[in-house]
Amino acid sequence: MNYDAIAIGAGLSGCSAAIQLAKLGYRVLLLEQAHYPIHKLCGEFLSVEVIAAFEKLGILDQVRKVGAQPIHRAYLTAANGASFRSNLPSTALGLSRYQLDLMLFQRAQSLNVDCFDSTKVLGVTGDLSTGFKVNTTKGEFTGRVVLGAFGKRSPLDRTLDREFIQKRSPWIAYKGHFTGVDIGDVIELHSFPNGYCGLSQIETGEINVCWIAHERVNKEDLDPSLGIPSSLAKNPVLADRFANMQRVSPSLQGLSQITFALKGNFHNDICMIGDTAGMITPLCGDGMAMALRSAEIAVPFVSQFLDQKIDGNIFKKQYAIAWKQEFQTRLQLGRMMHHCFVQPTLANVGVNICEKLPALGNWIIGATRGSAEPIPDDYKQQLQSVG
Repeated sequence: MNYDAIAIGAGLSGCSAAIQLAKLGYRVLLLEQAHYPIHKLCGEFLSVEVIAAFEKLGILDQVRKVGAQPIHRAYLTAANGASFRSNLPSTALGLSRYQLDLMLFQRAQSLNVDCFDSTKVLGVTGDLSTGFKVNTTKGEFTGRVVLGAFGKRSPLDRTLDREFIQKRSPWIAYKGHFTGVDIGDVIELHSFPNGYCGLSQIETGEINVCWIAHERVNKEDLDPSLGIPSSLAKNPVLADRFANMQRVSPSLQGLSQITFALKGNFHNDICMIGDTAGMITPLCGDGMAMALRSAEIAVPFVSQFLDQKIDGNIFKKQYAIAWKQEFQTRLQLGRMMHHCFVQPTLANVGVNICEKLPALGNWIIGATRGSAEPIPDDYKQQLQSVG
């Protein structure tokens, strides 16, 4: 079957794009190499702008029922004990990718998107002028547009010979779920030598612990029960948290050679969305919301191209402009904060400045988030009552 659009990767941006295009009446194929449901490396923190996106995608009721954790406050610390507390500009949510990705995948299925998980993409040929062929472990598929939504780093990046994949990066990331502490409605971010670690509560009541660090941290001794490198405990707040925690994840999800460089909005005429276009640092605010938003930006241009209202060159140009207008400033700010927060001295200075000038700290938190659309009144009351 020939498809109007093929989305490679059924994460947040891939599922979101597939749902939106299906609602517009297009024939859509959604491909995912993993088998759902699955845990994924992620901070599992969502800013308030996603609530309107969830409503448009048709999953807001499910998000309510599963019990996404409302988050109202932020807590930042440096390794020497400097700290800054702040109220978030609006209510955020703690929700696991295990739940959210499955909701979106099943929503796409309900809209007659052809959804294949456990399907590895082996290669992509073609272009916007002649169409594409996508070769997979389940056969070959053809489509007029291909959306790359295969995440932060994938073997497909090397298959496609993308430029960023040729450059080595020293950054690694790990994520797991833990119990034993109750941080309530707070998103925490703690700096330690060569990295930083975020903690937030998800719908199960468990704490999602996700950290990014220089690869040299991987050479350190690990806590035998938690699997945590010793550097993280050099932050006294993190040390206290870990002293009371038990890991419930059978293993930690990890990824090496993470790059924060812009990767390009197109490669070989494949339209890149989400982290496939540019990795969003945790210090940039909310990568999950930005992934959903990137699909919202791309879909109107995909639709215009499919309806032959614009040609391929205009499609590529307009999407690139819109993407940069939406994300470039936030990405630059996030990269700058990343480089500061992995260095103890700079992290200490930064957190101390925020503590002494809370208006500046609040501005930074606000500047790394998107604009929130109106929230349904009944859900707004639910969030406020929980908070």
